[in-house]
Amino acid sequence: MNDNHYSLEITQPEAEAILKRSEMVIIPTGSVEQHGPHLPLGTDHYAIMAISRKVAAGLDALLLPFSHAGVTAFHASFPGTITLRQETYMSLLTDTAVSMINHGAKKILFVNWHEGNTAAINSVGAQLQKEYNVRCMVAQACYIAQQMYKDEADLTHAGALEVLPVLYYRPELVKLDRATNASSYEKAKEVDALRRSHAVYPFLSDIRQIAPTGWYGDFKIVSEEKATELVKRVSQEIIHETTRIFSRMEATEQR
Repeated sequence: MNDNHYSLEITQPEAEAILKRSEMVIIPTGSVEQHGPHLPLGTDHYAIMAISRKVAAGLDALLLPFSHAGVTAFHASFPGTITLRQETYMSLLTDTAVSMINHGAKKILFVNWHEGNTAAINSVGAQLQKEYNVRCMVAQACYIAQQMYKDEADLTHAGALEVLPVLYYRPELVKLDRATNASSYEKAKEVDALRRSHAVYPFLSDIRQIAPTGWYGDFKIVSEEKATELVKRVSQEIIHETTRIFSRMEATEQR
């Protein structure tokens, strides 16, 4: 079986065959935003593509092309960042998903690396399930990495856990020697934790409220070996959990 399940790079009959076998499509969601002087604006896109390609092969699902840009007004004060309105992003997600539903997709997996996309993805997934005979699921790849490496590194903007997948997928774009202006780690971590709380949390309008230079973190665990390990482990976890949860939800519906 061909490991390449990315629809931009395979023929129409190959894509159709994957859809018939698995009835599953993957929509990778990232962002185009600043990641300091050492990572590309496409960091979130490259991170999610590195992981989604492996997930698609492991699940025998069709990996779809999708917008590099996401919902990221939070980073818009830095030139080069592209942000979509939430309603625009939701329309893109919906139209992409419905195209595949019309071709027989019964399962849709959103694999996400950008926190700002979450509200739009959740809303679209719920609405698709309401209107069509389809089951939707979200895999938050960045949070899986955060949980896996919590004893080694924090999930910081443009820190080690964002460097690693890009180092794996597009190593020539990583310029760690230019990372000379990190914002204060402790101050940034404190405000970032408030934003990410699941209990009581504030709305922040600009990343500069967390990190005045746009990024914070360190690269203590960064290596080519660790980059390969992270992409493999996160991908395997998504494959395992997606299979388990889809199966569980199907059993629930049959009752």
